[in-house]
Amino acid sequence: MTSLILVGMALVFLSFVALLTAAEAAFTFLPRHDAEQAIVKSRGNSLRSILAQPVAHIRALRFWRVWFEMAAAVAVAVVMHSLLENVWLAGLAATGIMAVIGFVLVGVSPRQLGRAHSGGVVRYSAPLIRFLCWILGPIPGWLVAIGSTVAPGAPSGDEAFFSEEEFRELVDRATESDMIEDSEAELIQSVFDFGDTLVRSVMVPRTDIVSIESGSSLEQAMALFLRSGYSRIPVIGENADQIRGILYLKDVAAALHRPEQPSVRQDVDAIAREARFVPESKPVSDLLSELQQESTHVAVVIDEYGGTAGLVTLEDLIEEIVGEIVDEYDSNDAEVTDLGDGTYRVSSRMSIDDLGELFHIDLDDDEVDTVGGLLAKTLGKVPIVAARCTWMGSP
Repeated sequence: MTSLILVGMALVFLSFVALLTAAEAAFTFLPRHDAEQAIVKSRGNSLRSILAQPVAHIRALRFWRVWFEMAAAVAVAVVMHSLLENVWLAGLAATGIMAVIGFVLVGVSPRQLGRAHSGGVVRYSAPLIRFLCWILGPIPGWLVAIGSTVAPGAPSGDEAFFSEEEFRELVDRATESDMIEDSEAELIQSVFDFGDTLVRSVMVPRTDIVSIESGSSLEQAMALFLRSGYSRIPVIGENADQIRGILYLKDVAAALHRPEQPSVRQDVDAIAREARFVPESKPVSDLLSELQQESTHVAVVIDEYGGTAGLVTLEDLIEEIVGEIVDEYDSNDAEVTDLGDGTYRVSSRMSIDDLGELFHIDLDDDEVDTVGGLLAKTLGKVPIVAARCTWMGSP
């Protein structure tokens, strides 16, 4: 009779383990849209409370899942010991039985069910999870704190779900399994890299800035616009460090076609717009948000000494996510040309990160950003034609 009761208890415990496993998978992979629909369809506030504090409830869920699994294992071990009367054989048999049951009936099937029907699972399991969390109170948090003390480098809190490195690894695995396209994976990786990129890495350098001198006529400005193919050009004073404003092609065209207002047509200073200045150390993600809010398409990049370092446009920032955007006025010169035999011709302005990806090596250097800068640093002088150097053992 006792054995039957223990078997029944083990089955009940395993049922709870399966339910909590499915619930954990459902809450972990629940899309936001499905969560909102589940809240509308659910009765009471249990699901809303769980989604408001997901970390605390997931901790409680995991604690109870482990507890029920251990309780089921103990019950099975006691039953096997009463049948076999040999503690070693009973332990071995109980271990084998729980391994099979735990993997097939508890680990795999409920987890797949939770992922496939996340909305329904979270809706029906929410009251139970809420109740179990209420019973434990702060105990799961204390256990996590103890674990963090034992392993100081381990992630805690919200970071315990997925770190950036783990998510990147998931994207790589999904690409290898053909679950997502290569272009989609590159886009996801670009979004992660976007937050770590500084303005100086994407700006047009000072030497490449096309500008117009203060006091120039609108006719001269229009000729420069047509010759360069740009739609926005900085207005400078005596040198490039004195940016007076930004001249827009539309403003010049409109002023040239207003003969009734000759005073407006005096020079470019009259219609130049105020320039937006940003430090070269600013993250591109922050700059993109600011340019969107201000409805601005271009900003002047300033170095640490207050001089003009370069120019950055909204297009430059977007290209960091979606890749190179080429229009009819852009140069067709390739940044990389394969010469065969493992030899490449690259632009001196190519970033060292892109060069590293080309040769599958890590070229992390905080002092330089481009191939030209890396070459000059390695040589110790300004590179000239046919200059050669050795980097990481390769000439």
